[in-house]
Amino acid sequence: MAKPKGKMSGNPGVGKGGKAPKPRFSVRFRNYFLAGVIVTAPIAITFWLAFKVLGIIDNKITPLIPQKWNPESYLPFGVPGLGLIVVILFLIFIGFLTAGYVGRLWIKVSERIVARLPVIRSIYSWTKQVFETVLSQQSTAFREVVLVEYPCRGSWAVGFVTGRTEGEVQDLTTENVINVFVPATPNPTTGFLLFIPERDVHHLDMSVEEGIKLVISGGIVKPPERETEEQRPWHEVTATETAQKRASDFQEKIVIKSDSKKESRHTKLEFMARIRNYLFTGTLVVAPISITLWLAWEFISLVDRNVTPLIPVRWNPETYLPFGLPGLGMVVAVLLLSLIGFFAAGILGRTLIRMSEKMLDRLPVIRGVYSAVKQIIETVFKNQSQAFREVVLIQYPRQDSWAIGFITGATAEHIQEKTPAQSLNIFLPTTPNPTSGFLLFIPRSEVRSLSMTVEEGLKMVVSGGIVTPESTAAQEAIEEAEQGRGESPAQGPAQGQIPGPSQAPALKGPDSYPPAAQKESA
Repeated sequence: MAKPKGKMSGNPGVGKGGKAPKPRFSVRFRNYFLAGVIVTAPIAITFWLAFKVLGIIDNKITPLIPQKWNPESYLPFGVPGLGLIVVILFLIFIGFLTAGYVGRLWIKVSERIVARLPVIRSIYSWTKQVFETVLSQQSTAFREVVLVEYPCRGSWAVGFVTGRTEGEVQDLTTENVINVFVPATPNPTTGFLLFIPERDVHHLDMSVEEGIKLVISGGIVKPPERETEEQRPWHEVTATETAQKRASDFQEKIVIKSDSKKESRHTKLEFMARIRNYLFTGTLVVAPISITLWLAWEFISLVDRNVTPLIPVRWNPETYLPFGLPGLGMVVAVLLLSLIGFFAAGILGRTLIRMSEKMLDRLPVIRGVYSAVKQIIETVFKNQSQAFREVVLIQYPRQDSWAIGFITGATAEHIQEKTPAQSLNIFLPTTPNPTSGFLLFIPRSEVRSLSMTVEEGLKMVVSGGIVTPESTAAQEAIEEAEQGRGESPAQGPAQGQIPGPSQAPALKGPDSYPPAAQKESA
């Protein structure tokens, strides 16, 4: 058999002369395309988000600038970022004004006015407390990333510390607990507020930014590894120490030569620190008022858009006025609801309601929606209802991990028969959006009642534990009861101690629940 003329290599991937063959054009084009995406995408997304934020601020602020002071009136082009600059200068100016006597007096007067408005005062107080806590230099809210066991032992999740637990929540737990916000993925703006013992909270050596990246990416973006002195090679440590020594010597020489420049530099630092303090002060003053007014305006505008067009033209005052009336729809809605309530209290009104309900019962889909909505509204608004009238503390999602919930009523009889003990309906809200969450059926014995109001409980949930109400209601009730009997006020349970049967606050109105919820299961 004849031998081949040329020598063939044993490696099929090696061409002539021992060189690897060039990849095909399609492979190279794909690699170039992926490399371009990796390089361009982060920069493009960053600039796109920045321009979006600047555009939103400019669209809201620039039209408020007087025309003679607006530089865009004299330029043939727009100035991107003009609204942001105006906002920063305005906040610094407000902070400068509030630093004086007149500014503080103006804040006191405005807060007294806001305190008289029923709904506005709650929103304002909550937003003010959140901003004061977050922007405070001593605040620990969202400054630390931790690892906690969630949702069960042996399963871990990333969380953010919002502060140390205080008040009656701390009093009802067995040991010192910490407020931990466990965010969802990839949307970290929702999650659960948990009160976890300090021994179960493991601190991570990563910044808050790195922790948020880890959560949003679902674990794809990992924080960089940090080497300790023991892990680094000896020659790197020696080189680092030598460089640090040279740098310190060089700095000493510079300090000796620059004594004459210290005063001017110190003056510049003081000026920048003062500007920063004015900016923070202006933010603390303006942000709560702005958010409160914006929410109120949005709600009034929503009602006006839906109610005002229904007003007949000849009865609409905006027909005869050259301007609109903000809040007209709200006033009409309140008057209409009051009129309907007055009419429904009579015999004719009740008769019409019964006839209309009979008509709705004959419609296949409408009757289901109507009956459900009617039952919810009647349960929430009636005076004897226990729905969302009480704040409780429960263990979730495991033992030694606590969360705030709201009692919505007694467990239905057919569900109660399947549970081993008397149970209550507990709504566990998410943070910071309390309109979503879980409905849990928890034994009455494992539910600890809190003396805080529903409004205070919602503030604590929405703020992620930053806004913590003081534990005063329960202690005042005990002192008043003891003083009424002529005895000295009893000492409450010590911090870190589980209150016994005689110490634990009882659930409000336990006898008001239906007998089905009080029946013991066999």
